[in-house]
Amino acid sequence: MFFALSQYYIRKFRPQWKAFLTRLVYSSRNVKIGRNFTTDSVPRILVDPEASLEIGDNVEFRRNLEIRVHGKAKVKIEDNVRIDRGVRILAANKAEIVIGKGTRIGLYTVLNGGDSIKTGEKVLVSGFVYLQTSMHGFASKSLSVQDQGYDHAPVELKDDVWLGTHVVIMPGVTLGKGAVVGSNAVVTKSVDDYTVVAGIPAKPIKQRE
Repeated sequence: MFFALSQYYIRKFRPQWKAFLTRLVYSSRNVKIGRNFTTDSVPRILVDPEASLEIGDNVEFRRNLEIRVHGKAKVKIEDNVRIDRGVRILAANKAEIVIGKGTRIGLYTVLNGGDSIKTGEKVLVSGFVYLQTSMHGFASKSLSVQDQGYDHAPVELKDDVWLGTHVVIMPGVTLGKGAVVGSNAVVTKSVDDYTVVAGIPAKPIKQRE
């Protein structure tokens, strides 16, 4: 009986209760949360006055998420998305981060949106992945790298993309529909539809049939 009650608490009551608290804490004109939202803990959400966050229906968060939306940026999490624990989503400037319907994002992944990041539908992002849209300037040796600002370029993952664990996607990269990236790869160039890539830097190794 105790085991059954504990399972009910973990699987049903706690996610619904934490979702209620999340709605209560973050209710505002620029934060919208859809139906059947559940979360294992109240996420840390920071949204500037001119920014916005929209969470669709049937979205599931695990523990310890952080979502920060600064400047005039927008974050939209579409329906039926599941985001694992420890994920960090940052949108700044005028960037738009869109996580498409049915997408799954693995634990401790980072979406660093100095520029826009968009995923299609049913994208699989494994754990410890880094989607990077910003790079420090470093051309001048008379200034520290820290003082040379950033260059930005968007990242896009089309429908049915799969990223293995510890993948890094660099600024300006588009992954075509059905592309697959092997674990630990660093992707510096765009990838064609249904192409499998791996390595540092990532290179094509086969086509999906």
